[in-house]
Amino acid sequence: QHFVADLPPGSLVNKLAKRFQETNGNIRDVLQTLFNSPEFWNEKYYRSKFKTPYQYIISAARATGTDKPKWGTIKGILEQLGMKLYACKTPDGYKNTREAWLNPDAMMRRISFATNISRGHLNQGKPKPIDRQQLRATLGNNFSAQTQAVISNSPNGLQAALILGSPEMMEK
Repeated sequence: QHFVADLPPGSLVNKLAKRFQETNGNIRDVLQTLFNSPEFWNEKYYRSKFKTPYQYIISAARATGTDKPKWGTIKGILEQLGMKLYACKTPDGYKNTREAWLNPDAMMRRISFATNISRGHLNQGKPKPIDRQQLRATLGNNFSAQTQAVISNSPNGLQAALILGSPEMMEK
């Protein structure tokens, strides 16, 4: 579920369970089986996972080169997005599915975060806007034609926020 899809194919689950039992729980062998499986590389599952708030915030911080983050800000946005650190109420941890994290309120908060981080408000010290060209170079050409068109046709001052708030940035 973490690597492939919210509902991974039964054939893959069975392969991994079999390998786990064959190797007495050797995680390295299980992961090798996963990464070498056709299901893992199947285009059908490409970007089928939706990032949890933690994954989204960390990936945005890394993409923007945030090297001295304001940890209080990160903690606060995680709390606003429903993923307060070390505070999950159930022992199985926070959910790892699109359904758990994709909703209108959460998307508005993510977009607000994307706007703030694009203006440099996550780094300590004086805010410095993120260079949109550098951000695009860092993230590569992993955006749909529609997303690229929206970004290109928007004012320069909004482009970094649109990149960070894009559907492609929310997926893994």
